[in-house]
Amino acid sequence: MDINPGFEYYRGFISNIRNNFTENGVTLKEGRNTIKIIEYKGVKFCVKSFGNKNRINAIAYSFIRPSKAVRSFNYALRILSLGVKTPEPVAFVDYYKNSILDKSFYISIFQKHDFSLGQSFDLPLAERLEVLSSFAAFACMQLHNNGIYHKDLSPGNILVTQKPDESYVFHLIDLNRIKFKKKMGFRTRMSNLRRINGTAMCLGTIAHFYAMHHKKNPVWGALRIGVERIKYEKFRKVKKRCKRLTGLNKAKQDKTKETTLTNPIHH
Repeated sequence: MDINPGFEYYRGFISNIRNNFTENGVTLKEGRNTIKIIEYKGVKFCVKSFGNKNRINAIAYSFIRPSKAVRSFNYALRILSLGVKTPEPVAFVDYYKNSILDKSFYISIFQKHDFSLGQSFDLPLAERLEVLSSFAAFACMQLHNNGIYHKDLSPGNILVTQKPDESYVFHLIDLNRIKFKKKMGFRTRMSNLRRINGTAMCLGTIAHFYAMHHKKNPVWGALRIGVERIKYEKFRKVKKRCKRLTGLNKAKQDKTKETTLTNPIHH
């Protein structure tokens, strides 16, 4: 467990986060990883619970590499130091069972926002262009120029807030898969935007303004992001097919095992 020094006052709540998470809060997302908003003493905390059903990963996170919660916490502190906004990190807590990581939690302050980048795709055209052009500037000047390569830079992981002067502020979330690079070429930068699954017009708009900020031809930017998006879609299809085949093989193995158990062979 590690606590951001500014949140020592909440140590009791944090140290008992496993029970607090089970008994309290409003669920935002449920699945392999579950996210809840828990209010404690007037403060809204966003708590993400990371599951470890994969035994190999659990062992790796126990002895080889930091857990997802640890990475989320440390990366949040690092990108804040680079001037990039993310919900304020509060703490991480790892729970072990027989020396193997069983459960981990990342706690941050709940970030109020107006919408996600993905939701901006449905805004009226003029407002949508403002958001997308602002995001392009953010991605180029703040993320990539600072060497931040978010490996899951999807529209849902970018929170958008409109300021009183009608400019936009962006907050990154879901930080455990960030890489920090010394230098990024234009192709790498465009590849990093490939998970933004809006319409061709939305992607083209982002690429156009990004290329302008990076002193590249906007046409080349649109072409490059199009190529990267097509490559990504092909990769997703192959990955989906592999998962389906793996599932079929597992089901076949389970059925064979069940048949063996119900029809044992006696020697």
